[in-house]
Amino acid sequence: MNTMSEIDTFFASSLERTIRENLGDKTFSSIQNRLFEKYGISITESINDFIKLDSVLREFFGAGAQGLEKKFFDNICSIKSKKDKSENRFTISDPEMSQSILKAFSDDEMSKILNASIGEPWTITEILEKLDIPKTSGYRKINSLIEQGLLVKCGSDFTENRRTVDKYKSLFDNVNIDFNNKVTVNVQFTPEVVMNSTVIQTVYRE
Repeated sequence: MNTMSEIDTFFASSLERTIRENLGDKTFSSIQNRLFEKYGISITESINDFIKLDSVLREFFGAGAQGLEKKFFDNICSIKSKKDKSENRFTISDPEMSQSILKAFSDDEMSKILNASIGEPWTITEILEKLDIPKTSGYRKINSLIEQGLLVKCGSDFTENRRTVDKYKSLFDNVNIDFNNKVTVNVQFTPEVVMNSTVIQTVYRE
């Protein structure tokens, strides 16, 4: 799975839920049927290739599709500075996504792994050795971060016996958790994550 599908998979379940809530079950089913008829994919799969979902939404809603897509996306993750997308700063609005990030950063070992892998991809073995994390809990927590889409695959390396091993780095360049009045999670995605996300590039196209 490449970086594009990692970040778009991170959005997928929340985005699918907000689309259903906003459009209602009947329209949601009609869009699902059209996606399958046209591309042989479900709505969940189309979020990993958002251009296909966009084309079907345009069949149903015409030019209004873009406004709907922004509404859907803003319900889960709103861009903080639309003038300067290079900063890639977003506020996570969806409770499930926020909880996933909060849970990871409240765990000492998971927090160490994510902070240490910002901007620099490491193999799983390197992560465990450099951070001095026990293998048993370390493997479990790294796999959990990968499954949640918080630790993403980024290239590969060779072991001494020429075996290929995957390298991983944090999905984020920065995470800021604000506890004033209510908990707000602000994140800065890595530039390549934003550039390669079909969801972000389609929703915020000029």
